[in-house]
Formats: sequence, structure tokens, C-alpha cells
Amino acid sequence: MKAHLNGIDINYEVYGEGTPLVLAHGYTASLDMWREQVPAFSARYRLVIYDTRGHGATTAPADPACYDLARDYVADQLALMDHLGIGAAYVGGLSMGGMIAQEFALQHPERVRALLLFDTGPGMSGLPRAPELRARLEQGRRAMQAAARTSGMAAIVDGLRESAAAFVPPGSGTVPGAVRRHVENMRKMSVDGLIGANQAMHDWPGTYERLAAVTVPTLILVGQEDPLLVAANAMHRTIRGSRLVVLRRSGHGTNMWRPESFARRTLDFLAAVDAGRPVARYIVSL
Repeated sequence: MKAHLNGIDINYEVYGEGTPLVLAHGYTASLDMWREQVPAFSARYRLVIYDTRGHGATTAPADPACYDLARDYVADQLALMDHLGIGAAYVGGLSMGGMIAQEFALQHPERVRALLLFDTGPGMSGLPRAPELRARLEQGRRAMQAAARTSGMAAIVDGLRESAAAFVPPGSGTVPGAVRRHVENMRKMSVDGLIGANQAMHDWPGTYERLAAVTVPTLILVGQEDPLLVAANAMHRTIRGSRLVVLRRSGHGTNMWRPESFARRTLDFLAAVDAGRPVARYIVSL
């Protein structure tokens, strides 16, 4: 389904009934990223998944100024929730989607019943080794944008496919089919969307200095081999009463590397929220 909201056409899907659960996907992905979670999540909740600005079947504006994470991406999600008649929801996201979820929770706390942060971080500010990490990311960002402009999305996808084996977490076997499909589906992404969304993350000031203001129950879930594990620990220390779950044998994109464990740990957390039980825990999960 599509709705014209906040100046763009937003593609979305809704499944199930109950408390709304709104999820934003990661950079270069689409709502298809959540396919393996749809049955389990929609059995208990009204699941809303959507293509974020510049991704999937949602509009990818040609104007780079139309990609501001704290302004445009948050406004898109707010408009979609209003369109669907959703007041407060369980709000979450993975990677870039988790950045959107953080900003949404801080800007619209009355619309968030619980916060789900998967494989994400609060930005570079305040994190250990941030200058070095920022420099490496900036180098990669510029190289990717240059390749996209000169050779198109095919060059990006071919490069990722060739390097995928290097990112297999120890003991996890081969690259899961869901991860491979994600890489191949990047061919459908426009260069405008790729560069615009990338710039949005680069320009985002982050939430590290503001995260202590989050008071809703919060799940922070990350793969043990994900470089964002450091960021996940920082968020867990900052958000009072949060739950941190570390999935072993998983890299970035835990819902694709460990779909069953990902769904189980997420639903365990939401069940505790539903029952009004404290959620604060630190869990290392098989």
C-alpha cells in the first residue's frame, strides 16, 4: 500500500491486530528486510513495516536537502502513524532505522510505548575511538558515493557480494540467504536514495547527549560480532532500566543472521512490557 504523506509516497504494509509495532529498516534495505519476522510479530501485534525515504518503493527525492534524518525521516514516520490512526506504539528500527527510532522517541515521547533499538548507535559523539571510526566511515562513504555516481548501483552490489564472505562471524557458517538477498535487492535502489540516505546519516548529530531523557522500556539488541557492540553498550549504560541482548554468532543485521533468536528475544521483551514487568537485564544469547 502507498500513501502520499509529508510530500512523498510512502510504501507500507500492515499485519495483525493488537498493540501497534512500527519498525523502520536499515540503510539500503526495504520493508522486505522484516519478512522472516512478520509471522511471529503479527501473531501478537499490529505490525507496521514501511520503506523509508529513498528506499524500496517509497519516493527517493532528487534534492539532497530532502534527506534530513531528524527532520524528514521522523516526520515521515509520524505522518504514517497519523494516517493509520496510531496514537502510541512500540517503535523500533535496525541500524539506520534505529537512528530514526531514537529521534522519534526523543521528539515524540508521547507516541512511544517502548523503544526497540537493533544493531544501531547514537552517533559518533561521546563514543570511544569516535574520531578514528568517523575517519574510516568517511573514507568509505566518499568511495561509495563516487562509485554510485560513476558506475551505478551494480558496482556497489558487485563489490559487496565479493566481500561478503569476509564478514561472516566466527562459528556462524556461511552468509545467510536473507543477507545475500539484501545485497542483491540493493540493485533496485536509486542512486539518489543511496546518496541521500547516506548523507542523512553522515549529517545526523546523534543522540548520545540526549539518550538519558528516554524513559520508556527500551530493548537494545546487537550481534556479538557487530562493530556497533561498543555503541550498544554505551546506550545501555545511558538509558536507565534498558535491556541489552547480545546475540552470539551474529554480525550486523541480527534479524537476518539469527532470525529465530532475534524474534524470540524481541517478543520476550515485549511480553514483559505488556505485563508491566521490569525489563532491565544484560543477556548474552546463544
